[in-house]
Amino acid sequence: MKYSISDIARILGITTSAVRYFEKENLISVEKDESGFRLYHVVDIFRLLSYKKYRTMGFSMKMVVKQFGGGENDRKIIQSRVAKQKQEALKKAEYYKNLADYIGEHLESIERIDKLLDKYEFTMSPAMTFMHGSECGWLSKVPEEQQIVHKWVDAMPATRLSVILNMKAESKGYFAYSAPPEVVCHLSLPTKLHVEELPSTSCLHTITAADDRFSEEPHLVFEGPLEYARKRGFEINGKPWGHILLVEVAQGARLKPYVELWIPIC
Repeated sequence: MKYSISDIARILGITTSAVRYFEKENLISVEKDESGFRLYHVVDIFRLLSYKKYRTMGFSMKMVVKQFGGGENDRKIIQSRVAKQKQEALKKAEYYKNLADYIGEHLESIERIDKLLDKYEFTMSPAMTFMHGSECGWLSKVPEEQQIVHKWVDAMPATRLSVILNMKAESKGYFAYSAPPEVVCHLSLPTKLHVEELPSTSCLHTITAADDRFSEEPHLVFEGPLEYARKRGFEINGKPWGHILLVEVAQGARLKPYVELWIPIC
């Protein structure tokens, strides 16, 4: 039985261009009928199904072509490659398992908005490591710093976009990346820039909605919670900080960030 190039493309879920590439690399042969249409035999289907199997395991197209090109006649080579791909698959499985966990934690934070928006509870804050550049915190114009910042950006959502209030500098707010210390260690995140370690401590915990001023005046997000704490006689006992949970975008591209805040008190 013979098959057209469209038959092969549909069955294997590849493009006709890919089929022609395999012809060019002599992975499969082709004959043409009187009208010039390409025809393929079962042996070609067999080769292409094998190609599909190894591609699904993560082998590159170039590697599969090499394997079926006739220059390698040693099953031990194939066995070694498959064993290597297994290890790569296990690494990916661990990565996606961790990713699912981080996404789950982020989702739990978002779900707290309904409970804590403009409301307060007393709780212990999580211990947190913050890293920021020398300009606005999230960004830097220094190439060496950019390389370090990139590592933290690339690790999101394990790392979070955060904001800190410096009570000793005219209540100036600044941005930073953050992650629990154990995550920083597990991911080997670089800590060569400005790094702060804030321990777990007794806090007022709340979520508030910021506005378009947030990116230029991040300190404003702390004003309401600080006023709430002072009116109730609490003393601020450390640096207030928070995570950006999500950002709603209204018409006119107006931003509405939701920020989860921890206000250390005693």
